[in-house]
Amino acid sequence: MQQLSVTALINYLKIKLDRDQQLQNVCVVGEISNYNDHFSGHQYFSLKDDKSIIECVMFKGYASYLNFKPKKGDKVIVFGNVSIYEASGKLELFVTKMNLDGTGDLHRQFEELKNKLEAQGKFDQNHKITLSKDYIEKVAVLVGDQSAAMSDIRKAFLRRWPLAQVDYYPVLVQGSGAAGDIINNLLKVDKMQYDAIILSRGGGSFEDLFCFNDENLVNTIYNLDTFIISGVGHEQDFTLCDFVCDLRAATPTAAVELITPDIENVLLSIDNLENELVFNINDKLSKLMMKYDFITERLINYQNHFNNISLKIDNDINLINKSIIHKIDNNLNLINNYDNKMKYKLNLSLNNANLLHKRLNTLLEAYNANNVLKRGFTLVLQDNKLVKTKKQLQDKEFEIKFSDGSIIAERK
Repeated sequence: MQQLSVTALINYLKIKLDRDQQLQNVCVVGEISNYNDHFSGHQYFSLKDDKSIIECVMFKGYASYLNFKPKKGDKVIVFGNVSIYEASGKLELFVTKMNLDGTGDLHRQFEELKNKLEAQGKFDQNHKITLSKDYIEKVAVLVGDQSAAMSDIRKAFLRRWPLAQVDYYPVLVQGSGAAGDIINNLLKVDKMQYDAIILSRGGGSFEDLFCFNDENLVNTIYNLDTFIISGVGHEQDFTLCDFVCDLRAATPTAAVELITPDIENVLLSIDNLENELVFNINDKLSKLMMKYDFITERLINYQNHFNNISLKIDNDINLINKSIIHKIDNNLNLINNYDNKMKYKLNLSLNNANLLHKRLNTLLEAYNANNVLKRGFTLVLQDNKLVKTKKQLQDKEFEIKFSDGSIIAERK
C-alpha cells in the first residue's frame, strides 16, 4: 500500500472537492454561530442546523457587499464553494454571498427555474453569439435612468472607446414591471443593427435583482439576434440573465471593458504601426535608391562604353574613308595611266591602220577592174559569172566587157 503524507492526502481531497461541480456555488440554509468579524475584513463563523455544523469563511472582497451586519443566531442563506483549508485540514464552506433567511422562497424559485432553463438548453455555450467586431461602432445600453450604473457606463466609454455611438435606453431595473419593460426595449433594439447590447444595473439585494430572473426575459434574451452582455449587480451577484447572455461581466464598468478596446492601446498600436510603416517605407526607398544608383552607374558605364565605341567607329570610318579615298586616288591614277596608255596605243594603232588603209586602198585602186579595163584589158562574163579559162566558156552567148562598154559574142 502506498504511503501518503498528510499534505498529500489533504491536497488530494481538496482537488477532489474542487472538481466536484455539485459542491461549487451551493446554496445552504442555517444558523450563524461562533461569529468572528476579523480585523482583516474576513468573516469567520459556523453554520448549523439541529443536527450538523460546518465551518465557514467569507473573505473581505465578498463581505464588503453585505447589506446587513451578520450576528450569532441569524438564520441565513449562503452561497459558496465547499473545499478544504489546507493548513488545518478542515472542511469549510467558502461563502461568496449571504442573505437573511427571509428570502428563502425566492432562492428556491431561482434554483428551480435555473435548473429548468438549464435543462432546456437556454444556457448552452454553443448558442451564444460571438462579438463580431474588435472595434465596435454602435452600442445600445439598457440601464436605469440617471442611475449610478448609467454614469459608470458613460465614464467607461469616454475613457476607453469614445469613438463608439452609444445609445441609452432607460428601463425599469426593479419591481414587478421591470422585466416587461426590459423585454420591450430588447425587442426594439434587436432590430436596429447594433453591434452589441449592454443590459446593466448597479448592485442590490437578491430581491432587488430578482426581475433579472424572469423566465420570459431569459427566453427573450435567448432569441435575440444581437450580441448581448450582462453587467448586473456586483461580482458576487448572479442572475439568470447572466447565464443566458452571450457574455457576463461582474459590474457595469466591466461590461464596457470586456467589449471595447482601450483607445490608449489602440493609439499606441497605431503609432507602432506608423513607425513600422515609416521604417519599412524608408527601408524600401533606401534599397530602391541603392538599386537606382547601381543602375544609374551601370547606365553611365554603358554610356561611356557607347561613347568609346562611337569614337572608335568614327575613327574607323575616317580611316576607312581615307583608305578608300587613297585607293580610289591610286586607282584613278592607274586608270588615268591606263587610259593614257590605251589612248596612245589606240592612236598608234589608228595611225598604223590608217597607213595600212591607205596602202590597201592604193592597191585596191590599182587592182580595180575598171582601172584594169582602162589599161586595155577585157572581162568575159557568161551568165553574169566571170569566165577565167577557155574550158569554162560554154557554147552560147557571153559578154565581153571593155572600159567604155561591152559587146555580146557567141562561141563557134
